[in-house]
Formats: sequence, C-alpha cells, structure tokens
Amino acid sequence: MKADTKELRSNFEKALQLFLKSELSAYPGVKVTRNKVVIAHKESGAVATLHFEYLANTRAYEIIIFVEHPALQAEIERISPPYPSNLANPKLVYCMSTVSEKDGCPLLPVTEQGIENTCQVMLRRLQDVHLPILYNLLNVSPALVSDVIERPKYYAYPVPLIVIALKTNAIQPDDATLAKILSEQTLGYTNNQELKESFNKQLLTALN
Repeated sequence: MKADTKELRSNFEKALQLFLKSELSAYPGVKVTRNKVVIAHKESGAVATLHFEYLANTRAYEIIIFVEHPALQAEIERISPPYPSNLANPKLVYCMSTVSEKDGCPLLPVTEQGIENTCQVMLRRLQDVHLPILYNLLNVSPALVSDVIERPKYYAYPVPLIVIALKTNAIQPDDATLAKILSEQTLGYTNNQELKESFNKQLLTALN
C-alpha cells in the first residue's frame, strides 16, 4: 500500500506542478516548483510561499501559506505595537494553513480524471481566494483593509497593518469600517485586550 501511495503522490505532484506552471505563468513574480508556489515581489523584496503538504493520516493535501515582507515589517516596527504578534514566527506578516478552512484540503486523487479534477479545484482555490489576498498584501492594496478585517488571525498585527494600508492608499475609513477595525474579532480574543484597544484607537485617531 505504501508503494502505491508513493506512486500516486508522485504522479499527482508532477501533474500539479506542470499544470500550475502553465496556468499561473501570467501572474507576476510567480515560480512553481514541486509542491510549492513562490511569489517574489521585486519592488519591496517581499516573498509569499505556498507549500502543498501531504497529510498521511487523511490522505489529503493542505496548503501552508506564509509571507515575509521586509518593508511592512519595518513599518510595523516603526509603529512599535506594545503587544505580541498573532504569529509565532516574528519574520512573518501573514501565515495560514488550509486545514482550518472548509474544504481546504483536497484528497490525493487515485485516477487520471481525479488528478485533472483536483488540479482544477486547487487552481480555482488559488485564483479565487489565496492569490488575491497575497497580491493585496504584497502590494499593500486598498483591499488589504477588508482582507485583514475578514481574516485577522492570519496577520501578524491586524490593526497596524490596516492603518498602514489606509495611509498608503490615502483612505479615510467611515464609521462602519472603524467599528469593524476595532471589533473584538479584529483585535483578537487572546490576552492584552485593553492594551490592544487603547493603542489601536490611538493609531486610528492619528489618521485624522
């Protein structure tokens, strides 16, 4: 059985690499290798990595995604939040795994048709969900604000990153957006709640 699984994995991973190499060729800065997609952002030196990890216990693939962004990291250090990052690795500004996402881990396909279908499913997931989020972060786009509000736990410092995006794009948030930015979900359910609230309110007040 182990040999069968090894062969199935090898066949699928080779097919996925070739498929993604072709389909993602028009995306700026993308390089596809075995079980990995790397996006290099020349202007800022930022790098996003998407790693396809096989999970033997479920015979499925998770995608682990992380981003190093020196320019944003320097901005965050300048802001100097008095509370820790959401992420264990201090070099990262974004990190997530699709294990926690609904239907985020496609099963290892066992037929030719299954390989084709799974490649398409993974491509759609990348194009519809992950790549837009990553490019918004790499480029510090206006949409980074809503991205962080929607999934704050995956970002190192949600509110400081939002403030950087607002300043970079000369956006003045309305009251509804401000309420979302200062919501318990965006601030994080962990400790340092009062400290986060007071510091982040000061950050947002300074935008005016």
